[in-house]
Amino acid sequence: MKGRITAAILVASLGLSACVPLVVVGGIAVGAWIGSDPRKTVMIKDDADLSANISAKIIDRWKELAHVNVDTFNGAVLLVGELPTAAAQQEATAIAKSFPKTRKVYNETVIAPPSSAMDRLNDSQLTARVKSAVMLQVPDGASVHVQIVTERKVVYLLGLATPQIADQIANIAASVSGVAQVVKLIEPSLVATP
Repeated sequence: MKGRITAAILVASLGLSACVPLVVVGGIAVGAWIGSDPRKTVMIKDDADLSANISAKIIDRWKELAHVNVDTFNGAVLLVGELPTAAAQQEATAIAKSFPKTRKVYNETVIAPPSSAMDRLNDSQLTARVKSAVMLQVPDGASVHVQIVTERKVVYLLGLATPQIADQIANIAASVSGVAQVVKLIEPSLVATP
């Protein structure tokens, strides 16, 4: 049974983009999250709304000239993707900060033309492989509260974990073939590891 569930998660996660927050497969949540989500339901909704609102403003502002994914955890906003100029990067940060529920902004965008559909598919597959590796190698999945986002072969880790678990996840992610870099944006968790 456990093998079938793991296989279902792996197959389902291969088709997910890095910006999909959550999908339920056979009663198990998969998507951008690894482990459990410690946020209250209202915070999850606030974060999803914040991501959607920031994304809509960025799309309205640059249309096809940019490709920016917006992910949020506890009001910490991660912007990844491509923008046309340094001024656009600054403006994207200002857009994200303009919302009252934004606590901090990590602008990891690059100045470049929008990535291709093939590049995005490769990033989605890389995210799925990193998620699979973390699920298989971290002994206490309940202590992992991390969202994995991949853009341009760079894996971003966003969420909560103890420093020990954060380092373990980062090392696992770095060991996955095709990962160019790992960026830890994990805030310390008070959860003790066994």
